[in-house]
Amino acid sequence: MPKFVMKVHENYIGRKVVAVSDADIVGQRIEDTDKGIELTVSKDFYGDHEFEIKDVMEFILHSENVNVVGNRIVETLVENKLIDAKNVIMIAGIKHAQIYSI
Repeated sequence: MPKFVMKVHENYIGRKVVAVSDADIVGQRIEDTDKGIELTVSKDFYGDHEFEIKDVMEFILHSENVNVVGNRIVETLVENKLIDAKNVIMIAGIKHAQIYSI
């Protein structure tokens, strides 16, 4: 069963961002020089504790802001209609998306 890592960040006014990544890409640096995009999938931001998808989805469904990276997690959110596929970006073959509440 695929695993995911997740970390919840909170700012000074209590707003939270849930960061989720496919577990197998943590520690990687992904870069698309043509687009001028680079992203390090760090343990500091995405976490290092592994979760099953049902646990990750509970956090995402109750969050205002979400940052996800990895083909499996992004596809899961697209399939569940939490992200529109047209809002997904590709960075060196890896999918990345964000959900914002203003």
